[in-house]
Amino acid sequence: MLDLNNTAKALDLYGKEVLKRAKRNLKIKKKVDGKWVTTDNTGKLANSLYYKLTKSGNKINIKFESSTDYGYFMEKGVQGRLSTKGSVKAYPTGMTKAKFKKKNLAKGVIEDWIRTKKVKLRDKDGKFLPMTDSNIRGASYMIGKSIAEKGLGARGFMADAISETKKRFAVSLKEGLLKDLRNAIEIK
Repeated sequence: MLDLNNTAKALDLYGKEVLKRAKRNLKIKKKVDGKWVTTDNTGKLANSLYYKLTKSGNKINIKFESSTDYGYFMEKGVQGRLSTKGSVKAYPTGMTKAKFKKKNLAKGVIEDWIRTKKVKLRDKDGKFLPMTDSNIRGASYMIGKSIAEKGLGARGFMADAISETKKRFAVSLKEGLLKDLRNAIEIK
């Protein structure tokens, strides 16, 4: 049986660096669907990211995940109910593309976002509106309807972090695996 301790150490460092880069990517303004957006304005998505390192026999695996319900959809994008535009990033094998099926998002989701982001509401003439519950509910309905119809563009914050980090850590992963192989070979 091959002992993969050195490889596991290298993968652990790799996982930490990928998470660091992914969290940084979430804070950077990026052009998505023609608009400059920050993917994670509250920090909740960044705090939900983690990785799992599993060893079994001669196999070792690293998997990056989010504890939030929407992390995967922000990464891959969601096709709108009325749009033909799908997500940009490829889906893992066996996964189907996500698509909005209802006419609006779940009640309260956009309302909470408006309150945390400190959005300034405007009327149809461009005049600022007071932040009353009624105005917030109206705006959240219209924003939710628009998102459900048009979809969400893929952010790719994790995929970008993985590809950026892979280049830097390829050598240390090779060195760890070579150490493990040297330790496993017995010459008599």
